[in-house]
Amino acid sequence: MKRLTVGAGIVVGLLLSVAWIHAVGFNIAVDAVTRATLGYNRFDGSLSFLTDGLTPDNSDEARLFAWPSKGNLVFTFATPRAIDGVRLRVGADAGSYAVLAYLGAAYGETGQTETMADALVADVYDFDYAPDTWVDLPFPPGTVTDYIALVTESGAEFYEVEILSSEPSTAVMAISWGQVKNGIR
Repeated sequence: MKRLTVGAGIVVGLLLSVAWIHAVGFNIAVDAVTRATLGYNRFDGSLSFLTDGLTPDNSDEARLFAWPSKGNLVFTFATPRAIDGVRLRVGADAGSYAVLAYLGAAYGETGQTETMADALVADVYDFDYAPDTWVDLPFPPGTVTDYIALVTESGAEFYEVEILSSEPSTAVMAISWGQVKNGIR
């Protein structure tokens, strides 16, 4: 009887997890090729910090990606994707943010975004300068893009960038056996 109760508890837990994921969307940032623009936009940290899942909310080992002045991040997908919006976990140095979604834009040889007429499909902005929090930048319903540019015109610190979609990620994340066992408990 105890095994049946434990088994039922695991099934209920999995169903609740699936329902929660569908309510908030899938983070597909790991599917994107991430680049920081080159030139005068110097940055500290690694692009890998932006999609490692570590924030001050869940880890003492969260690491920052920071721009001392301004900069652009670009996220490109091999094929167009339905995107609900972008979430940023910002640090103490908060900035203003613009997220621009394009269809058919390219990351040029000069390290800048190259677009054609009518390539912009959505744009959202945040001017709150709120530090140490999550910043939500929702796109209009039905936004489909293959190129997202995150722009800040002031200094900024990021722990995490999430690109939210109602479609699941296609990336397979590597995890250790210890992480698998820890998740079951």
